[in-house]
Amino acid sequence: MRKVYMGKNKYGIECFAHTISNGDLSITVLDYGATLQRFVHKGTDILLGYETLADIENAGNNPGGVLGRYANRISGGRLVLDGVCYPIPRNDGEAHRNGGNVGFDRHTWNVEDGVLPDGTPTLSCGYNSPDGEEGYPGFLINTVTYILKKTELIIEYRATTTRPTYCCLSNSACFNLHGCGDTTVLDHELTVNADYYTETDPKTLLPTGNRPSVEKTAFDFRQGKPVGADMDKTGLPYPGYDHNFLVNHTSPSVCKNSGGSGPFFEMIAKGEIYAGLELNPAVICRTPERELTVLTSMPGVRIYTGNLLGGGPAFKGGVKPRKYQGVSFETEFEPDSPSRGEARLNPGEFYHHATVFRLK
Repeated sequence: MRKVYMGKNKYGIECFAHTISNGDLSITVLDYGATLQRFVHKGTDILLGYETLADIENAGNNPGGVLGRYANRISGGRLVLDGVCYPIPRNDGEAHRNGGNVGFDRHTWNVEDGVLPDGTPTLSCGYNSPDGEEGYPGFLINTVTYILKKTELIIEYRATTTRPTYCCLSNSACFNLHGCGDTTVLDHELTVNADYYTETDPKTLLPTGNRPSVEKTAFDFRQGKPVGADMDKTGLPYPGYDHNFLVNHTSPSVCKNSGGSGPFFEMIAKGEIYAGLELNPAVICRTPERELTVLTSMPGVRIYTGNLLGGGPAFKGGVKPRKYQGVSFETEFEPDSPSRGEARLNPGEFYHHATVFRLK
């Protein structure tokens, strides 16, 4: 493990960059936001992100940061638990987004390196969220572990709480499989294992309550197509995707003999269990250079195509941010689940989920 001093954040806390490698892969994780700053495959960094701590703090976003206490959007400016109302900030128009004004991606985490018995390097990040932070009840103990195998990165999320609360942890890594440069992802071929998606209001991006079929819509990626093929037909005020897809749930033990066919059948037939979690295939993203497969234990994946990128600090290497420069696959619960009483975490329960980013 290589550890590099980055400076002090605006609160005077020293921050470091931690790098581990395994085979053709290496990652760099910052203790600021537990941010996945670099993801290098065969010598090419495939993540958008910022070079310096000052740039991250001054930017309006933090690609690769851990999202929490609740990733994506919640309506109404409040949480209700057992009849008690907890006000939460509306930091994105009508919505509360990614944990509020100061989400988990804006806090400094404790990062420790480790090695699994098989020699796999890890980086374990810890952050304790105080009771009442951004309005959320409960003292939440969070651990996010980056596990770097020779062909894949596993991100494992764990949390416990002292009081009933809502919890949804994710990562905002923004990929460009050509490399972190001045290209877009419009030509990336995307396959999404989802028959349904979460319909949202185009103005607020909050769910309408409907979960339409993707059939014959811009949201049908089941057979694979370029990211930019139908992005002008999503109903947003601008071309692009900022939508949750409901990942098809597939039991590995059942699917081995399903007799199915299609772009996902081969990987579904190899269904996987990781640390007791059932991992469902969510996304395959391809370019001539490489292929990225995303598997997750979460029920949804938010796909964001960098619709509003532009302005602000330069990305790594001095690259000027531009629209559609990256695509994010944020695995998570459905947006606004807390308004329906879902995604609840109680004392004595263990929040445990994982997402795999596999490269070849």
